[in-house]
Formats: sequence, C-alpha cells, structure tokens
Amino acid sequence: MRFHIQPTSSRPVYLQIVDQVKRDIALGLLLEGERLPTVRETAATLAINPNTIAKAYRQMEQEGIIVTRSGAGASVAPLESGLNKSVKKRILTEQLQRVIVDAFHMDVDQETLTQWFSQLLVQFNLKEPSDV
Repeated sequence: MRFHIQPTSSRPVYLQIVDQVKRDIALGLLLEGERLPTVRETAATLAINPNTIAKAYRQMEQEGIIVTRSGAGASVAPLESGLNKSVKKRILTEQLQRVIVDAFHMDVDQETLTQWFSQLLVQFNLKEPSDV
C-alpha cells in the first residue's frame, strides 16, 4: 500500500492516512486480514515523523478499521460494525451535513450534488438496503 500525502491540504497528515485506508477498504483494494506497512516503513517512505503514522494507526484501531498484534503488525479488521443503527445514522448525518454546507458555500446545486453522490455510490458498489 502506498499513501499519497498532500502537504498543502488543510487535513492533518494522520487523517489523510486514515481516509486512504478507509477508502481502499471500501473499494476492495485492501481486504480483511491484509497487512499494512509498518509504522517505520511508512514513516521512511513518506519522510514523516513516525509518531504521525502511529497516531493514524491508533485512530484506525480505535475505530475498528485495523487490528494490531505485537510482532505481527497491523492488518485490516473484519468488517463487523458494533455500532447500532442510531449511532451510525448520527455519525454519517454529521458528515453529510458538512458536505452539504461545503456544497452551499461552493454554489453547487442539489441536482449536481445528488448526481455526484450517486456516481460515488456506484463506484464504491454500496450494498442495497436489503443487503444491510
């Protein structure tokens, strides 16, 4: 796995790493049980402080995205969410509200935003409601 960091982004580097791992899992590029590069390997490759990488890995472990084991490193966790439906709704609704506010300030209309959202649903092959 190769991380692509945008130094000019307002998003902190550790969150850029978290975002990329989440995206790659959602796209099927990273599979359950697949190992992630070590903190040292990633820090050396990106020329970033190892503490930043470790912070990203800790964040992902707390969110249940990865599991870490002494001596075995970090790997993609099973896709079992222990969150109940109301918690999932609250978390995702907050994120969607931020997107809508950004769209408003960028003067993106509802039709365009809906079209982009639909395209991303197809790209990520999101499950139909009966599959959830």
